[in-house]
Amino acid sequence: MGGKKKPTLSQLAKKAEKEKAQQPQKGKKEAKKEESPAKRTVQTLDEKVFQTIAKEVQSAKVVTPYEIASKYGIKMSVAFKVLRALRDRGDLVLVAKGHRTEIYVPANRS
Repeated sequence: MGGKKKPTLSQLAKKAEKEKAQQPQKGKKEAKKEESPAKRTVQTLDEKVFQTIAKEVQSAKVVTPYEIASKYGIKMSVAFKVLRALRDRGDLVLVAKGHRTEIYVPANRS
């Protein structure tokens, strides 16, 4: 029961150092593989992106955190914070709130 124990931070660091030391040796023998870049999500938001989101939501009928997160490549938690900040600023009005999501409309449409 319970499964295998997780390694400690120092063990992870040692393992990473060993892999880094062995990687150049393997690189000489094997051809490098091209990896497709994974979709990155932003954990913090700069002011420029915040202003862009603020402009975009004014033209939308309904705004949800999922739409913002998927469109701008940010985490859902950051999208929630952005929409709540816009609500506090008076740009958005909260229409419905459920257990996991919130639905907003622009203030000029409500």
